[in-house]
Amino acid sequence: MSDEQPSIEAAEAEPQPEVKKDDGSIVVRLVTDLGEADITVPPRARWRSTARNRLSSQDDLGWAAGTLSDDDVKTWIDLDPVWEDVENFFESFNKLAPENNRAERRAAKRGHLRAAS
Repeated sequence: MSDEQPSIEAAEAEPQPEVKKDDGSIVVRLVTDLGEADITVPPRARWRSTARNRLSSQDDLGWAAGTLSDDDVKTWIDLDPVWEDVENFFESFNKLAPENNRAERRAAKRGHLRAAS
């Protein structure tokens, strides 16, 4: 039958773009004219100063090398994104980043203050 639906197991095995993980990382799909892949981005609080500086200088490869896993850096290099691809990638990341979600920021702050007292 040609109208077969993909199995639930197959759908669960494929990583979904823009998904939060338990460690606070976010899986974001990088799409370029050379292909696409899911990239796991750690929370901003774990980005090195040098990586943040490179990103502010529009050095996305330097940011990737200082922030992502070795496998994801290789993927970033292989997909060789143009700046528009990078902007789209970070737009997707920013939608889920807790520092951009007011309710999550407040909850995290309350939890942090309780832990400190």
